Amino acid sequence: MKHIKLVFLLTMLMSMVGKTSLAHDIEVANDDGVTIYYKWINNNTELAVSFRGTYVRSYSNEYTGKIVIPEIVTYEGASYKVTSIGNSAFNDCGGLVSLEIPNSVNSIGDGAFYGCSSLTSIEIPNGVTTIGSDAFNNCSGLTSLIIPLSVTSIGNYAFCRCNSIVSITIPSSVNSIGSSVFSGCSGLTSIEIPNGVTNIGDGAFSGCSGLTSIEIPNSVTNIGAGAFSGCSGLTSIEIPNSVTNIGGAAFYGCSGMTSIEIPNSVVSLGSETFRFCSGLTSIIIPKKVTSIGDYTFEDCSSLVSIIIS
Repeated sequence: MKHIKLVFLLTMLMSMVGKTSLAHDIEVANDDGVTIYYKWINNNTELAVSFRGTYVRSYSNEYTGKIVIPEIVTYEGASYKVTSIGNSAFNDCGGLVSLEIPNSVNSIGDGAFYGCSSLTSIEIPNGVTTIGSDAFNNCSGLTSLIIPLSVTSIGNYAFCRCNSIVSITIPSSVNSIGSSVFSGCSGLTSIEIPNGVTNIGDGAFSGCSGLTSIEIPNSVTNIGAGAFSGCSGLTSIEIPNSVTNIGGAAFYGCSGMTSIEIPNSVVSLGSETFRFCSGLTSIIIPKKVTSIGDYTFEDCSSLVSIIIS
């Protein structure tokens, strides 16, 4: 019994430590009177923008209107550089209209702008190298976005459900597109994938119904499960000879696609890869394919010809 109580007490203490560690450390008002909340990072030598309170959404909409993040913050007579937008810093700040990020910032944390539905545009400065998971998830009002060449890593779901974005260019510095990064971006009509990208992750473009065509560069070796599922507007796609694997449901529900050429490099097709591709009339399966998953051509109602080499 004592052992159980001790374990329970330790669990509670660890939970409290986890929560209190999220609290902002200092708050400083800008010259315009707007208060910004910060956490110490890098042994208290730099600052990350944070949310107000002990945990996420302790306060509702603590940032509204136009916010300018300073490059240098003076606190108790000393100056500190702002180098990060911390995890969940602006989470669910639906009243945030615009934001200026200084050039000193090198990372945007997980969920940093999650649910900022009134944010219409944002300029990510050169110098930012990482964009965290869910960073701009559900920023439904975001119409304009430029990802700088300095970015090398984009986390999963980073721009998921940003359904007002029309076009986006992924910089050549990025070599992998993670899971569901652009999932649900129904307004997206064009996207440029650079040479150097080797992996298109699971669900990367799922639900991008406005996409009509896409070019996959010769560097890509893997197209993940559900990568283009629900891209009903997609009429053409060219898969390069570098691709060896096409994951399950990769083109599920791409009803606008009438034909597709699978390159000789592909060795496997996952389950439901072309399911509900109702416009698909013919397909050629190359000789290197050794595995075809269940229901790969299920509900392809227009399919009249399948040629297996």
